Amino acid sequence: MNAPADPPFDLEQTDRLLSTTRAVRRRLDFDRDVPDQVIFDCIDLAEQAPTGGNDASRRWIVVREEHTKQRLGEIYARNGSFMTQVADRLDGTGHAKEEVFESSAYLVENFAKAPVLVIAAIWGIHDNSGRPGLFDSVIQAGWSFNLALRARGLGSTWTTLLNSSVDELADILAIPEGVTTIVTFPVAYTKGTDFNPAERRPAEQITYFDRWGFTRAQASTDGGTHLTDGQGVVAEVDIDAPPAKVWPVVSDITFPATAGTELVGADWQGEPGLGAVFTGHNKLGDMEWSLDNHVTAWEEGRVFEWSTIDPENPGGRWRFDILDQGTGSRLRFSMEIGSTNNLTVDMAAKSDTPAKVINSRRKMLRANMQRTVEAIKAAVDGPAD
Repeated sequence: MNAPADPPFDLEQTDRLLSTTRAVRRRLDFDRDVPDQVIFDCIDLAEQAPTGGNDASRRWIVVREEHTKQRLGEIYARNGSFMTQVADRLDGTGHAKEEVFESSAYLVENFAKAPVLVIAAIWGIHDNSGRPGLFDSVIQAGWSFNLALRARGLGSTWTTLLNSSVDELADILAIPEGVTTIVTFPVAYTKGTDFNPAERRPAEQITYFDRWGFTRAQASTDGGTHLTDGQGVVAEVDIDAPPAKVWPVVSDITFPATAGTELVGADWQGEPGLGAVFTGHNKLGDMEWSLDNHVTAWEEGRVFEWSTIDPENPGGRWRFDILDQGTGSRLRFSMEIGSTNNLTVDMAAKSDTPAKVINSRRKMLRANMQRTVEAIKAAVDGPAD
């Protein structure tokens, strides 16, 4: 492969801008004025974003009048009252979304205090045709607007609560028919500029190659499908119940979370937890075998990961993650095929098309893993109506 050319921009500064542009609510400085020229400069940069058909259809409404902001604030508070209710319910619970709703509730109460409210709108009415086009253009322009603000020491957050009262909004701002408001930004200088990257799942966990759910633990040097790159699969399902109710099923090693074989039994060698070993007894047709599984990650109520045969050179690594998803959970079941101690290794090595062998195995694994998470959902939530 050719050596990459020198980047045209300072990557350290560019990456810092991209990774630390946060949704800012509680750190908006309501006491400092925001000059018109700053808003113009940020809109000019936002307008450099691509637009569907290269049509100049985006429009920006800047609201400074105090009485107008107050009226918009009343609408925002009315439509966002549920956020305050959720924040009160989550207060002190330690829920993963507690801080987010606390911050959102703060903005509900203080929306009109922002020095400037900036609304991004577009000529056009969404007709649900599947060809939104121009509406997509507002999203990329809106984020460019936020990046431009961040680079100048300002901040904002993406809000859409005013869109629940479009007729009232149009009346207050004299918006003509045929125009759709997409997003409103409460804009202010920020109290400090020391924002940090958010905790996000790494790319290798949420990026799929060639087929939905096909993962790689690390980047391939040539873009090919190699077992040494940690070829894996993932299956997910949303569950109505909270993580605490999902965990007992996920951590039950007798539940049939298998790769298509029949689980005829399983038992712990000692107490469950990190470093523990459990043995699974499996059957496929007339074949029966037992396999030791080493627990390589264990977070009570959240994470259960195990490696087969040898934790240092496993035949496979399997993992359950239980994530907060609204008031319920998202269950993520993932696995990585080992580059040793695995039948797939031998089959791929003997084949003229090893990638085809690997992908065939992954296709089967993912289908069975999806059935597993669906079965767990049914066990926790009850059968679907």
